[in-house]
Amino acid sequence: MENAQKDLAATEAALKELNDSLSVLNAEKKLKSDELQELEDQSNMMTRKLNSASKLISGLGSEQVRWSADMDRFKVDKVKLVGDCLLASSFLSYSGPFNFILRQKMIFEDWKMDLISKEIPNNEVFKLETFLTDDVVVSKWASEGLPSDELSVQNGILTTFASRWPLCIDPQMQAVNWIKTKESRMKEFKCLTFNTNNYIKTLELAIKFGSSILFEAIDTEIDPMIDPVLEKNISLEAGVEMLTMGDQKIEFNQDFRMFMTTKIANPNYTPEIFGKTMIINFSVTLLGLRDQLLNDIVGYERPELEQQRKQLIVETSANKAELKELEDTLLSELSKETDIPLVDNIPLIQTLDMAKTKSVKIEQALINAKLTSENIDANRESYKGVAKRGAILCFALFGLS
Repeated sequence: MENAQKDLAATEAALKELNDSLSVLNAEKKLKSDELQELEDQSNMMTRKLNSASKLISGLGSEQVRWSADMDRFKVDKVKLVGDCLLASSFLSYSGPFNFILRQKMIFEDWKMDLISKEIPNNEVFKLETFLTDDVVVSKWASEGLPSDELSVQNGILTTFASRWPLCIDPQMQAVNWIKTKESRMKEFKCLTFNTNNYIKTLELAIKFGSSILFEAIDTEIDPMIDPVLEKNISLEAGVEMLTMGDQKIEFNQDFRMFMTTKIANPNYTPEIFGKTMIINFSVTLLGLRDQLLNDIVGYERPELEQQRKQLIVETSANKAELKELEDTLLSELSKETDIPLVDNIPLIQTLDMAKTKSVKIEQALINAKLTSENIDANRESYKGVAKRGAILCFALFGLS
């Protein structure tokens, strides 16, 4: 019995020693497991950062050539901005009432030569449509019904960016159709005349809520009731812009837009009206009318071709707008001041990845659209003679009066 007790005590002592050793080993195992997990986490993090860095290098590297070229061009353009801005502001201020031939003479033969003679820095190849707008906006205007010839693009610039409310000389109703399509897509839109019942109330509501108003078929006189709107008689009261009309004040919404059009081909407006409004000559040229008639002729003879052309304009406009939006988003993310390293900036990497994928698809779509457009233009070419004859007949009829 005594021997058994001794064996039991020895066994228990050995068991305790083994348990103590097991506890030490378990503690060491947990420590090593924690170290292993930490190393695995670090490895995963480094792998993720490596992947992020690869995406950044790949994505930004593809933009490097274009951005570098843009930077070099901007450095040159920055010096020449003085003359270009002077030329563009002169165009916006003075050229609206004139036809295309006179505008070209004023801008490129008189004003530009004056800049060169006075050695004011300016761009040798100056184009209004690229300096004051871009392809995305022009494509959008085209999808809204504004022809893409140079005169129409100039008129679109004047209508959109003029500091005074535009009054369009529009005998062919080109401006009316474009403005109606453009404005009705964006916000609440009303067409009025000075004979519309209670039109002042509608105008006041539009000013207050930021709607768009079009006054059609204006004569050689403008109702003096809207003079405060034309003169932008706005004052700041308690931080709010107020427009004074008669004996009342209306809160002025910066989204408010007002347009005026007249069907009179050669209206005799007073200097006061010229001072209050931006008069824009939308009278179509022979070339512009030929292009518009060409659309109608092709639409009649080959409706599927005209439908394809219109669809192509809309798709191209949407693709160019999306491409520009992606680029702006990417540049915005890159320019944000943050303490987060680039490789840890998940939103930036996701934006870059998405932008790269989409831009490749969009650029391919634009290349395909260009090829399709060339095929359509080749098919439309055979109808140009008919369109030109129609335009000549139309101008001959105008001249008979």
